[in-house]
Amino acid sequence: MKHYKIEKEKGRLWLIEDAYSPLFEEKTEAIFAQCNGYMGVRAAHPFLSIEEKRGMFLRGAFDKAYDDEATELVNCPDVTWFGLEINEEKLHTDSTKMLSCERRLDVLSGELQIRYVFELALGRKAEVECRRFASADDRHLFLQSYRVRLNGGEPGDIRISTGINGQITNSGVSHFHSVSERVYDREIMESIGKLKKNAVVVLTQCTSGDSKPSKTDFVLKRRSIYGTYCFDGVIEVEICKVSVVFQTGEMDGDKACGHVRRASEKGYDRLFHEHVSAMRKFWEQAGIRIRGMSVEQEAAVCFSQYHIFGMTPYDTEEFSIAAKGLTGEGYKGHVFWDTEIFLFPFWLHVCPEQAKRLLGFRYIGLDGARKKAKDYGYKGAMFPWEAAGTGEEETPLYAALNIHTGKANKVWSGIKEYHVTADIVYAVERYYEVTGNWKFMEKRGYEIIFEAARFWVSCAEKDEKTGMYVIRDVIGPDEYTEHVDNNAYTNYMAAFCVKIARKYAVLLKKEKPVLFEALDKKTGVSGELDTWERFLKGIYLPQPDRNGIIPQDDTFLSKPMLKNIEKYRSARMKQAILLDYSREEIVNMQVLKQADVVMLMNLFPWLFMEETVRKNVLFYEKRTVHDSSLSYCAYAQASAHIGDREAAEKFFENALFVDLNDNPLVSGDGIHAASMGGVWNCLIYGFAGVWYEKGKLSVRPHLPDTWQEMEFKLIVRGIRIRFCISHQGIIMESEAKLESSIHVEAEGKEYEFQGYLNISRKREGREEWNKRQREPSLTWMG
Repeated sequence: MKHYKIEKEKGRLWLIEDAYSPLFEEKTEAIFAQCNGYMGVRAAHPFLSIEEKRGMFLRGAFDKAYDDEATELVNCPDVTWFGLEINEEKLHTDSTKMLSCERRLDVLSGELQIRYVFELALGRKAEVECRRFASADDRHLFLQSYRVRLNGGEPGDIRISTGINGQITNSGVSHFHSVSERVYDREIMESIGKLKKNAVVVLTQCTSGDSKPSKTDFVLKRRSIYGTYCFDGVIEVEICKVSVVFQTGEMDGDKACGHVRRASEKGYDRLFHEHVSAMRKFWEQAGIRIRGMSVEQEAAVCFSQYHIFGMTPYDTEEFSIAAKGLTGEGYKGHVFWDTEIFLFPFWLHVCPEQAKRLLGFRYIGLDGARKKAKDYGYKGAMFPWEAAGTGEEETPLYAALNIHTGKANKVWSGIKEYHVTADIVYAVERYYEVTGNWKFMEKRGYEIIFEAARFWVSCAEKDEKTGMYVIRDVIGPDEYTEHVDNNAYTNYMAAFCVKIARKYAVLLKKEKPVLFEALDKKTGVSGELDTWERFLKGIYLPQPDRNGIIPQDDTFLSKPMLKNIEKYRSARMKQAILLDYSREEIVNMQVLKQADVVMLMNLFPWLFMEETVRKNVLFYEKRTVHDSSLSYCAYAQASAHIGDREAAEKFFENALFVDLNDNPLVSGDGIHAASMGGVWNCLIYGFAGVWYEKGKLSVRPHLPDTWQEMEFKLIVRGIRIRFCISHQGIIMESEAKLESSIHVEAEGKEYEFQGYLNISRKREGREEWNKRQREPSLTWMG
């Protein structure tokens, strides 16, 4: 994190870039982005920069430019550019002498501040400050303040230009087949960019308080509109630029104009105050306070939570969380398994209603998943590896051309990475466990589970030699190992999916026959029960070998190790291994892109004995390149759970700084969304050791030695519970009366609470406590 500095003050926590750094431009634009769940605006300089990659992304603004290209999240018109001229001298970051430049992000509010000091032609100095935020109070509002001050006391003529640039593209490809502009009442600029299925509308107005411009000119350019505001004989001027952004059907033109005017009347400071009030509510629910954590770690934790807030569609289930959030073009804005496994747990315990919306997105895509299963010759529902605005598979069949052969490389993940279907079911089951929302299950949850179970049984085969059901030719979480049989993660997840499907089907058939009959008409579940039972009795689940290692797949342990793995683990460029080896060579070596078996252990924390987990973490980590941002957090969580504090802290440190490290080659196409969620999982499931399952809330902490106390709130069964965990003891208290009794295991002691939950328990000696942790409390088929 050497490139970015930290500054903490009351109510503020700043990440700071204290010099103009073209090498880091794209990276900083992404990680300093302003995001509010509706829009994400990259933190480009207000001045044009040679290395810039401006971007504004709106949730749900998807389009396919050409039939042979993938659907992608559209890079929308830019409103962040400002042109500046002082006494007829144009200022520019790459040509004007710059005495200082500082760009800073407050991770608690999301406000970006950029400050410059320029030296002008005659030796005078000019200070320029730009502030901006995407409102959490009104998600369609984007606010900017642009202030110019001349030093030395002598006034001058200042010309400020800004507007709406509709020439922005997705890496050179324009999605807008037409863009129209106009000016309302010589005040409000409007740009309408039309896509195939909808349109993006941007309106903006600039006001300057008491410093009225002597002249205002508007000009239309191709796909763009700009205004120039002239101030003669002034020392200082400040412009407030209000932008309202929306899509077809969300707002009409007249309402939008009124919206802009009312916001302009309020001004930047008042709107920022309203925004901060909304953000404060988020932090009251989601904040994690850790005494003993370094200020760098604290900033990184808050950074991850700020972006989780900013990347999540806040008011709809029609869209979900993209792998790069709303900060860049990476992965074309598509949704992966990252959402359900890495990001979903945060919302499940912080705002279950938001978690339900994320599952709603998958239910809306159920018909698309059924279609995909049918297209590949399977039953039930096969969810897409990459999703956009529908349930259709969006993974391109071919990727970049082979530079030597000129032929496109086949992309197998959309065809063979089956596990996403079980990952979604896992999230559905976790949602029901933690919330008890049976209405959701009756309307949507059971149907998703049943259709997924049908898929898994239909894609399994019976092995002639062993008589067991096997799942062949798949890709597990480790994407460097393609076309393998019996990937452990995949097989266990498939078994889990079918197990709960059969459990619920039998229960509904007995206790809710009318509902069961309705679901049977949709899914044919009654004809599947015997098949599901045979599957569960015969599914092959890889077991630990004589060394305690669970084979990642049928052949992994028989392959040779990659001898020079450290070269690629320490490389600044991700997937550098592909420069030296072909994918065919990598598949035939013991080398992982990311955690695989270890991921399985995180999802089912009581499935294996602690010693088995320890051995597998050590074994597989030595073979992992960590070329995926999903990897370090997975190893950190597993290590914390078994009490290996040293390893957990090492992996956690790497996970924390996946985006905030000093490598300019990462994050330029967007932040790593899943890693943000993985940080939360490490903290809550790993270090705090909190887990709710089968009616029991377990707390088994393994805090790092340097952390004195960890405080946070989680919602379980509709009640928010405050946790305060330290090396001296545990405090738990509910903020409201429990709706039903809750069973708690804390420090090895069992409690059952009705009414209010209230625990204050001192910890035993560490050795005794660690000894107690070696005894698993749950088994796989229990």
